[in-house]
Amino acid sequence: MTDSVGSEVPLAERVRQAFEDHDLEAFGELLADDVTWGDINTERGCRNSTEVLATFERILDKGIDGFVTEVKTGRKGILCGLSVTWPSGTPDEGNTGLFHVYMVKDNRIFQIRRFDDRISAAKAAGLV
Repeated sequence: MTDSVGSEVPLAERVRQAFEDHDLEAFGELLADDVTWGDINTERGCRNSTEVLATFERILDKGIDGFVTEVKTGRKGILCGLSVTWPSGTPDEGNTGLFHVYMVKDNRIFQIRRFDDRISAAKAAGLV
């Protein structure tokens, strides 16, 4: 797996920085045009970078926030631990921790996968 995208800064650190800065433009630069996220056979699934960025923008607009707890590069992808603050009354309000795994190909994130537990995320990223 390639660890950087058009920069001397490792891809995992660029992911961390984009999230910490809430910089959707910087995050978008890391995505393949045809990146997918979620079940693409449903309306909620994202089928390209425009849809992924729009989803993140909607999340931020709803007042959902958080911070990165860890970023680790594995053989298959990048594990990103997130501690999320959900607004009162949202379905995930009590679930503060989640993990994304960013699958990388040709120096771009081509798939985003969500996990509720670190063990499954670490396996998907190729850390164990």
